[in-house]
Amino acid sequence: MLSQVTGNSCFGRWPSPARASFLPVFLEVQKPRLCKMLRVLAFAYPYTWDSLPIFYRLFLFPGESAQNEATLYHQKHVAMTLLASFFYSAHLPERLAPGCFDYIGHSHQLFHVCVILATHMQMEAILLDKTLRKEWLLASSGALSFPQIAGAILLCLVFSLSNIIYFSAVLYRAPEPEPHKKEA
Repeated sequence: MLSQVTGNSCFGRWPSPARASFLPVFLEVQKPRLCKMLRVLAFAYPYTWDSLPIFYRLFLFPGESAQNEATLYHQKHVAMTLLASFFYSAHLPERLAPGCFDYIGHSHQLFHVCVILATHMQMEAILLDKTLRKEWLLASSGALSFPQIAGAILLCLVFSLSNIIYFSAVLYRAPEPEPHKKEA
């Protein structure tokens, strides 16, 4: 069955989201621990990458950050993200009372609630940081020019449209499914 999925022409030659959604199902049956580690890594890597500037500011400049009011929001953001990762990996409510959290309150829902709250805290901290450090930011960085802004927008549009075109073209090249013939 795996060879039928990976050898099918509608999946293309490059890894795609469609292919990625099928392969972990088979990988999870064969190597569940590796799959669990890869899933956790898929969330931990982007979070770490996005949080490096915050960690740099909080831990390498503690004197400056301790006086800043945004530090409390940054700390709440980190705490909510750690709580979200705990819910994601522990599956706690449904383990404690199986069957009681099937529709409301299961770990995946709690994970999303914590991530949304963490994102809100992060945005509040960024806005507060921007407000408190406005003079320093204006003095240390120049204003963006129109070509820089237009170039960034154009680059985002080109990448997004090429992604949409690539994955849409794969769908149109897929062969039509053959109708099942009833045996007489």
